[in-house]
Amino acid sequence: MAMRSIKWAGAISITAALVLGTSLPVAAQGQTQAQAVPRVGLTFASTVTVRATIESVDSDTRTVAFFAPDGRLLDVAVSDAVKNLDAVEDGSMADLTYNQVVTILNLRQKGPGSKLARRESMNPNAPDNEAGRFTLTITAIDLGKNTVSVIHGVGGEVQTFTANTPAKQELLRKAKVGDVVIGITTPLLITAIRPAK
Repeated sequence: MAMRSIKWAGAISITAALVLGTSLPVAAQGQTQAQAVPRVGLTFASTVTVRATIESVDSDTRTVAFFAPDGRLLDVAVSDAVKNLDAVEDGSMADLTYNQVVTILNLRQKGPGSKLARRESMNPNAPDNEAGRFTLTITAIDLGKNTVSVIHGVGGEVQTFTANTPAKQELLRKAKVGDVVIGITTPLLITAIRPAK
């Protein structure tokens, strides 16, 4: 009877060692590498009009590559409603109206990698800045109207966005005036092109 108990205990010990042995390196690996904290963001659709230099026009794929005022080269699809695409010349100046999504991520969140994410977001030479990532400062929050107002980190006009879903409203309650946040713009579709005068 004692022999059977010893064999049983030995089998359990070997099984536990195998299970723990395969999972320990994964846990240890996660502790040695700091990974950026995934942050939930507030996303807002907006429409902007900018004066831009046209880099190239592709009538076949209906896309226009242009230099935005901040220097980024964007390649954006053109709506079927734009009828004057063939008249737009490479190298010309034009007023472009396009839809975009603005995502605001709060930098105050804590956790592994959050300090690194903050430092990278403040670096003007970071690759993300070329992809439309920039810093904003929250200037006003109106919980009655569910709006948040932000200003670009280096100045500029104040933009106001409306939190129109319960999830956005909940995130809005966690933000504070003066918070520095990351803004990310994603251009979606050009809806109008007018030659600059």
